Amino acid sequence: MLFLILLLMAAPLLAEPPETVTTNAACLRCHGMKTLAYRHPQTGKIVDLFIEQFAISHSVHGKLACTECHDGDFAHYPHHAETQQRSLSCVECHEQQDDAAKRHYRFTTIDAEYAKSIHATSAETEAATFNCHSCHDPHRFHASQIGDSLATIIHNDNALCFTCHEQARIKHAWLPNRERHWETVRCLDCHTPVTNAEQAVSHHILSAADSNHDCVNCHSKNSQLLNRLYRYRAASDVASQGWLNTAIFNEAYVVGMSRSAVLDRLALAIIGLTLLILLAHGIGRYRAQQRLLRKQ
Repeated sequence: MLFLILLLMAAPLLAEPPETVTTNAACLRCHGMKTLAYRHPQTGKIVDLFIEQFAISHSVHGKLACTECHDGDFAHYPHHAETQQRSLSCVECHEQQDDAAKRHYRFTTIDAEYAKSIHATSAETEAATFNCHSCHDPHRFHASQIGDSLATIIHNDNALCFTCHEQARIKHAWLPNRERHWETVRCLDCHTPVTNAEQAVSHHILSAADSNHDCVNCHSKNSQLLNRLYRYRAASDVASQGWLNTAIFNEAYVVGMSRSAVLDRLALAIIGLTLLILLAHGIGRYRAQQRLLRKQ
């Protein structure tokens, strides 16, 4: 009897699964096959059409139905040529969101920055077909979240660059402690300009010649990393750990850069006071010795 009641309660859910599930299931019936691919008629390269269900469900688009982006006629297979050739624009969708106008770093800003990027202006043949999806796979991409470790964020961001720039490890032979830098700094921290202190990231990728080669930009009290890689962590860390723990134990440290100006002043005051005490002690001992000698 209990089983029958539970079955009746679950019947609406079984009969009418969410539209996202049914729509995506129909697409993944084919695109969920690892062997699904085709040979591009112009380039001759194999184009992979496999979509991993787990990856897309945990991506930034995981709650969307496939048809919210791919809104053409995909009911027939093979899909119609005009449907396959339809280009997808990140800006068109994201600027229509309710909070788009409130965000400081909008997709129109990203689009303008990208237009100046070496990825868009390069004379290389790859630049002609380069777009947002070349770096950010819409079926896998997920943005960094407050609370993610810096090591995780750095690794994920640099992995995007290393996907294409495999020779970077050779071309960066001039960089001291190269492997250590790649573990603690993102590629874009040196290869994008610092034009806005409120903006922790930029999509204006500079050429190798125009990128930062000056160590002082990072290894100084006014390090640009304070306004980029580490800035987004500050408010969350202070709220969860307190000001003192954040100042002492935070991950935002680069050799030559101060973790906290207040702690620096306090340390200098302690050192100065210690020196004064030692100096006063020395003067006192010297005068006592002089008085002892005069008595003799």
